[in-house]
Amino acid sequence: MAAVRPRVSLRPSTWPLPWLGLPLVIVLSSLAVGLAALLPLTQYGNAATTSASLDQLERDRSAWQARVDELEAEVARLSSLDRIEREARERLGMVPPEEVVYIEVPVARPEGTKVPDRYLERPARAEGEVGADSAWWEKLLGWLPLP
Repeated sequence: MAAVRPRVSLRPSTWPLPWLGLPLVIVLSSLAVGLAALLPLTQYGNAATTSASLDQLERDRSAWQARVDELEAEVARLSSLDRIEREARERLGMVPPEEVVYIEVPVARPEGTKVPDRYLERPARAEGEVGADSAWWEKLLGWLPLP
């Protein structure tokens, strides 16, 4: 009698190890939950690092501001008129003038002002009046019937 060999299936089974199904799902889901729990910890660590660097920058800024204040005080001390006069007398040998001479210039003073218009005071306009030098939005609001 001839022996019949069982036929070998060429298609793979849907699940290679059926007895690992539920435990594998539990392990993978536990890993996912664990990794999700680590996310807030890493964010907290990043926030703490950023806070520490911000505190250091604020300390540096305070130190530089103190240095600026010291330099401003030194500039004020060095620009004192009494100190400048004393230095001029002691170090440079200067003395106050014995007589003051005024020179009269025989040229008439120029007419008008040489100050740019932006520094001059503008004449006051009546309420709601829009002039040629007004901004575009003022002209636009001038067209609207506002109370």
